[in-house]
Amino acid sequence: MISEPQEPIDDTLFQSDLTHFTAFSVSGADATNFLQGQLTQDMTLATENHAVLSAYCSPKGRVLASFLIWKEVQADNEEIFRFLVRNDIAEPMIKRLRMFVMRSKVVFTPETLSIKGIWSTSIEALGKRLALDLQQMPAWQVTSKDGCTWIALPDVAGNKRFICVYDAQTRNQECFCSLLSHKDTAQWDAMEILSGTPWIEKGNQELFIAQSINFDVINGISFTKGCYPGQEVVARSHYRGTLKRRMAIGIVANATDPEIWQPGKDVFDAQDTNEPCGQIVNSTAYDGKVYLLFETKLSALEHNQINIGSLEGPKVELVEIPYSLEKPEIRK
Repeated sequence: MISEPQEPIDDTLFQSDLTHFTAFSVSGADATNFLQGQLTQDMTLATENHAVLSAYCSPKGRVLASFLIWKEVQADNEEIFRFLVRNDIAEPMIKRLRMFVMRSKVVFTPETLSIKGIWSTSIEALGKRLALDLQQMPAWQVTSKDGCTWIALPDVAGNKRFICVYDAQTRNQECFCSLLSHKDTAQWDAMEILSGTPWIEKGNQELFIAQSINFDVINGISFTKGCYPGQEVVARSHYRGTLKRRMAIGIVANATDPEIWQPGKDVFDAQDTNEPCGQIVNSTAYDGKVYLLFETKLSALEHNQINIGSLEGPKVELVEIPYSLEKPEIRK
């Protein structure tokens, strides 16, 4: 454990304060069964060593929230699920989920944890300082040490990326951040967009079904675990054939009006003048460009003449998404 702030290891280790995220915990004897009946993910896959993505849907199959979830086991062997969620929807989502607890033994607890995004082209030096093998951790692996939980995320542009969660009241756990160069949160958000990982926030709630924002191909949906709100819609979309809509990544070089690239705003196909072809999922402005995740018709991606705001609005430059969009096979 680092006891005092020290000189930075080097200038290629970066961190951002992810204050637009928050954490809450779900515990109790019936927590696993309760969550299994509410979320798209198989909750048995969330362990002390492995984090999972999941969505929470309305009965009509529209996504109300998205989460990163892992499990912790306390000293008394109590199992607790930790949820990472966008800050602007956390409170109403906890309130909504509590409505369905009924007589189940389930407790929701908002957490006051610090959440950092950490990245580098080589995380090895930091790993050695902290006595953790960060360089070799695959995406979604979880490791905990000295009160800090490290969750490896998919690499982006050669960068190893992690979310680090810890109790800000414990001073020693803050000190490792003094080894890293602080960067604006927009840079982290741009990398998260380039990873193709969508986050539900207030501006995009109930706009999309889970598959249209790629939750099926980023392992955020179980098609074998049983019922949950919206499950019939999600399953029907999976089994009925080829999807006609997907989420894509784009960069806009000349967007000067922030209003047109906010989550939930329309995108347009220049070859289809009848109506918008899709909507923005997440966005951020970084280094003079706007980075977008947007959901759209597959035909619009084929045309590759997509604009934001209007048919004459700034053009979107498509970026290859870093995973296959083929639907996953169903395990028997």
